[in-house]
Amino acid sequence: VKFRREALLTKSLISDDYSGDTKEWLVVGLTQRTYRRAWLNLPTVMKQCNTKLNGRGVIFIEVNVEDTSSPYEQLILHRSLDVMIGVHGAQLTQAVVLPPHAHVLEILPWVPSYIRGNWVTRRDAPTPLGIIYHNTDLNHAGYSLDRSSTDLCVGVGEVGSEEEKDCFLERRKIFIWDNRDFNVEPEVIIQYIEKLVLFMRDDEMGKLCAEVKDRLDERFVLYNVWCADEEEESTLEVSHYYAEAGPTAEGGQYGMGRRKRLKMAKDE
Repeated sequence: VKFRREALLTKSLISDDYSGDTKEWLVVGLTQRTYRRAWLNLPTVMKQCNTKLNGRGVIFIEVNVEDTSSPYEQLILHRSLDVMIGVHGAQLTQAVVLPPHAHVLEILPWVPSYIRGNWVTRRDAPTPLGIIYHNTDLNHAGYSLDRSSTDLCVGVGEVGSEEEKDCFLERRKIFIWDNRDFNVEPEVIIQYIEKLVLFMRDDEMGKLCAEVKDRLDERFVLYNVWCADEEEESTLEVSHYYAEAGPTAEGGQYGMGRRKRLKMAKDE
C-alpha cells in the first residue's frame, strides 16, 4: 500500500490527505533493462499511456530491478503491481510474485528466420519463459514485435530484401534478439490495458471466455487467461488461446491464425 500511495503521490494523482483504497487504481509496471534489450521509447510510451489512461484510474510506472537495493525491495515493488509488461527475459520471472489474477504481457522479440532464437517467438504454446506462468493464477498474454521494432538498417533496401538481411548480419552482435534494443508503439500497450485488462477488471465475477478470447488483435496471444464458461458462469477456470500463425521473416506480416482453446483442470 505504501509503495502504491507513493507512486500516486509522485504523479499528483492523489493528495496528501487521500484516505481511499489504492486498490481502486490499476498500477501497471513497464519493465526496463539497463543493458541488453532496453526499451528505447519507454519514456514516450509512459507519457502517452499515462495521459490517455490516468483519467480511468490507471497509472504506469517504470520497473527496473537493477535500480533496487535489495530482494525485499524487489518483492514489495512487484507485489504492488496489478500488471507487468516487458520484453521476454529474466526480469519477467519476478511476475510470479504478482497478486492473484494479475496480468503479465510478454513482449516477444522479432526474430527473422536467418538468425537463432525462434523459440522466444512461440505463439502455439508458452515461450520458455512463459512456462512459469502456465496454469498459475496469473493472466499471461504475448505480443509479437515485427520489423518496425528496431531502428537498425532502416532505409537499407526493401523490407525483407537481401540488402536488408546483409545489413543485419553485418551487425549480428547487436542484432540477435537477446542483445537488440527495441521499440513498442504506445497504442499496443493502450489496447492491451483498455480492451483486456480493464475489461476483465470491470466485473468482479469475471468475464465469459467467449467475451475475452478475441478482444485483442491478431498479434496478441492469450497463453493463460482466467474466464468462465457460458455453462458455468460463476466459476472461473484457466484457459489457453494459442495462435496457429505468426509473423513471417519478410516483414512481420501475420496470417489469420485461429486461436484455439485448451481448457485445463486447475490441478493439472
